[in-house]
Amino acid sequence: MSDKTEENIEKSDDKKDIEMEEREKMLNAENKALEKVEESGEEKKVKSDIKEGMEVKPKKIPIGGIQMPGFFTRSKSKEKCKDDDQEVEGSELIETKAASEDVPPQTRIKLPNPFRKSKILGEEDSDKPPETKEKKKLLDTIRLPLVSVFPRKKKDDQKLESQTAQAGLASMETLDDKSTDDKGNDEMKTVNLDEKKDLEAQEAVEETTWRQNLKTYRVAISAVLVFVLILIIVAVAIPRMSLKEALVKDGRFVETVTSCGKVEGLVEDSAIAFRGIPYARPPTGSLRFKYAQPLNNIDFCWNDTFKAHNASAPCLQIHSDGAVSGTEDCLTLDVITPYVRYTDPLPVIVLIGADSFIGDSPGKLRPSARYARSKDVVFVRPNFRLGALGFLALDVLSQSDYPHTSGNYGLSDILEALKWVQLNIQHFGGDKEAVTLLGHRAGGTMVTALATLPDADKYFARAWAASGGALFPNKTRHEAENENGTFLQLVDCKDAECLRGLDAEELVRAVEDTWRKPQPDLPSPDEEPAKRHEWLVLDGRILKEYPAEAWTKKKINLVVGSTAHAGASQKLLLKHKEWTPFLVKKHIQDSFLSTKNLSESALKLYPHTYKGLSAMISDIRTVCPLLAITSKMQEVPFYVVTQPRGEQDVADVDSDMDAILGRYEPKTPEQKRFFSAMQGLFYHYVWFGTVEHGELGKRILVVGQDILADARYSHCAFWINKGVVLPYAALD
Repeated sequence: MSDKTEENIEKSDDKKDIEMEEREKMLNAENKALEKVEESGEEKKVKSDIKEGMEVKPKKIPIGGIQMPGFFTRSKSKEKCKDDDQEVEGSELIETKAASEDVPPQTRIKLPNPFRKSKILGEEDSDKPPETKEKKKLLDTIRLPLVSVFPRKKKDDQKLESQTAQAGLASMETLDDKSTDDKGNDEMKTVNLDEKKDLEAQEAVEETTWRQNLKTYRVAISAVLVFVLILIIVAVAIPRMSLKEALVKDGRFVETVTSCGKVEGLVEDSAIAFRGIPYARPPTGSLRFKYAQPLNNIDFCWNDTFKAHNASAPCLQIHSDGAVSGTEDCLTLDVITPYVRYTDPLPVIVLIGADSFIGDSPGKLRPSARYARSKDVVFVRPNFRLGALGFLALDVLSQSDYPHTSGNYGLSDILEALKWVQLNIQHFGGDKEAVTLLGHRAGGTMVTALATLPDADKYFARAWAASGGALFPNKTRHEAENENGTFLQLVDCKDAECLRGLDAEELVRAVEDTWRKPQPDLPSPDEEPAKRHEWLVLDGRILKEYPAEAWTKKKINLVVGSTAHAGASQKLLLKHKEWTPFLVKKHIQDSFLSTKNLSESALKLYPHTYKGLSAMISDIRTVCPLLAITSKMQEVPFYVVTQPRGEQDVADVDSDMDAILGRYEPKTPEQKRFFSAMQGLFYHYVWFGTVEHGELGKRILVVGQDILADARYSHCAFWINKGVVLPYAALD
């Protein structure tokens, strides 16, 4: 037996190499052979054969091994051929008992590690003792299959290696140098092999279950991850947004800054309204009858946040019914904006509304919070002085000021408001480079005059004048001051100090009836256009030259327009209970047209109705004069609104402004189309500075249900050729 043991120990390296190369093939074949032997009843014979060459002495073996009293039993590997994701079952160790105690002592068998790297045995470990080598092989044998448990996805050859390693671990026996007890009992001791197998199987099943659950719930997990990502983005974005857009406090207050201090506005119809913000010093006391003074000193500003919650009273004025309202300390403005932010600034529309130079301001031009939001624009509406307080030119006032000047105080107010816009509108979400002046009626006259200033582009980028006057100041300041001298007699004053000491309302009421705007109508036979009072003057500081001369010198970004029945009025309508053709003919014959022998020709041009009479008055006073002056301007579009409305079925003077600002609800399909056309025309100009629909040689835009370009309008050529236009044009 000792010779046999030495023979086993001294196996040649060549044989060991062959065993390592063929080990994988032999394992499966041996396992199958063992199963067949068990089935055929030859198990004892096989076990008997395996017993030979084993050592009797019990040895300490690792977990999963077995102590045998003299023979070595190879485990069977039961492999289940299932999907690649299933684990191969571990090998089972067959337990045996010693047949008798007279079994000869077994020799120690050196078991090579089949999974070590392919190196020739003895190159590195040739100088180590055999027992040290055996222990190293044992550690390698245990380590390899344990490491192979954790990687889940492997190639085919890696799976095969893992399966072979598990089978080899279950079938391999390691020997120890410790001796048994004194009795030398060959009794067989069994160590539990299932403990490790169960642990490995449990880890494999848990890993498989975890991966399967991951695949099953991958959609839900992805959704959760996306949701968490969105929350992170929102959490990061909200602080940044708060820096760009003002926050709403208590659900209704919004705060921003101006050059004079903080202001607080209110949320209104999904927009933000700041009302009554001062833009100039109060024009009272010593500042009465002087140009607007800026808020250029900290003493004129405020320390705390200014509560811009309520609109301030307009400037003192006389309404068409003779009533007086307003206050002298009135130089404030309203700002209506969709956003208070510094990114993506919006176009700005400055509203200059007044029915006449003495009152009815702002008229139709009141900013709409709803339209500010829907059209993405910022509205600014300044108050400005009117009547005697806004436009009175007197020599005593010029002498009290330096440089010597008087009149046009209302224009100075508008310019100061525009300076405020340039300085502050970015704090309200507006773009100071895209400011549009919108004037209506007398406000349109002021806008047209301001558009002719040489430095107009410092204050605004473009202008839109609707139904304004066509006659502009052609009198010098000295001429206007001499004609206005009668005003001093009316208020019983001789110098500027007296005028500044009078009650403001008394000054406003002192305006003569002939200085007030008459109701639109056909010129009377005794009307003398040259003797009508003109509020605007060539003051030498704001208006330095006649506007018509400025039009020929430069191109101005201006749109001028009116309505087909701008001359229609309630006073004219109520003059007769019903306007019959006879009454229309009589009204025309009683006008100045009879003195010029034009009544019969005029009756052939227009229908003999109230609507026809209104169109005739509008052409003489407003539409044709405006068309005449724009024909002298370079590339200035001219529009006429013809879409009628109301009981009288006329395109009244407010039709275009009501459509632009949404002041009435269109009811018929025709009115809805007109609304869309008018708003598209105006807001496209506000955003881009151009007017669409124009054609070469057709500069007149007729706005009805749609916009049509034409080279002529109605009967303007007739009135211009007869010399009626421009002398009888409306002043404001």
